[in-house]
Amino acid sequence: MADYRLEQLNSENAAEWEEFNASSTEGSIFHSLKWKQLAESCSGISCRYFLLFKDDEMAGLFPFIDHKIHLFHGLVPANNPMSIHAVLRDHTDPDAMPYVIQELQNLHRDQKKLSFIGISTSREETLGTIAAYPQFPYAGDGDMVLDLTENPPEKIWNSFSKKKGQRKFIRRFEKHGFELTEVQTDEDLRLFYEYYEANIRHIKGTLHPFSFIADMRDALSDDVRITLLSKGPVFAGGMFQLHDKPRKISYQFFLALNRGLPNTYHATYFLDWEGIVWAWENGYEKVSFGTEYSNDLNGNNPRYVMKKDFGAQFKPIYSRIIPLSRLFSMGVKLKNL
Repeated sequence: MADYRLEQLNSENAAEWEEFNASSTEGSIFHSLKWKQLAESCSGISCRYFLLFKDDEMAGLFPFIDHKIHLFHGLVPANNPMSIHAVLRDHTDPDAMPYVIQELQNLHRDQKKLSFIGISTSREETLGTIAAYPQFPYAGDGDMVLDLTENPPEKIWNSFSKKKGQRKFIRRFEKHGFELTEVQTDEDLRLFYEYYEANIRHIKGTLHPFSFIADMRDALSDDVRITLLSKGPVFAGGMFQLHDKPRKISYQFFLALNRGLPNTYHATYFLDWEGIVWAWENGYEKVSFGTEYSNDLNGNNPRYVMKKDFGAQFKPIYSRIIPLSRLFSMGVKLKNL
């Protein structure tokens, strides 16, 4: 039998966390401790990160936050603002995940007991290793990812149809004298944020404070690109891109839009396209369009359709809630939670 050990992140094992994240294909900039510090400082939420060892070798990373569902306390995957899944060396290990669940319970026996644990993983087979536990669906989100090695810009451009008019929407901005610039000053960033906020309120999304976006720019300055699309005093939109250089992934992160423009303009098409071309020209192999929910994967969601038109494919995150108390389990079954 293998010897497992679960440790909470601390100053002594932080380097092991970073090394495992950097060496894993499933790791990301969002799993880095720099990102953890940024998210905590902006949200005020304390993250609970755990390292799994198997026979004294690193076997997995588990980034959690404390969470309450009504009066029940539990742990769920860290999610500010991206859902951060567990990173495992072996997704088919039959003993690793059951050990983590049991050990998390043990660690909380002398504290406030856990009523549930939320597990997120990028691989569906991980859920098979915890099939003995009762499980309930949770989140149901994923990422829309464009693989540029399979769909370079030229191929995407040639796939656009005359009926949908994507080329026309993209070319119209240059034809009408709009120019793309990069944010240089705090005033530029506040202009971006003004229209980002208006767009988020329009779509009833999750609004992040200005301080979070400003701190992201400052803390990750080498990995951030923020663009503004305008013509004189007329602002059309902007894009906040975050780059994971080691993994060659560019994230289309925050979108600012002037929804007061005539409906002949579709700034999202131009900004997405420009971001794709920039990523391709700068050696990135994938473009992430951000979180998408499985319930929205249909032709009635214009943003999903647009991402799909650019060649992006839905990459699911497999998430489950594991109840650890009878009362919590009963509440979920009765749909009172």
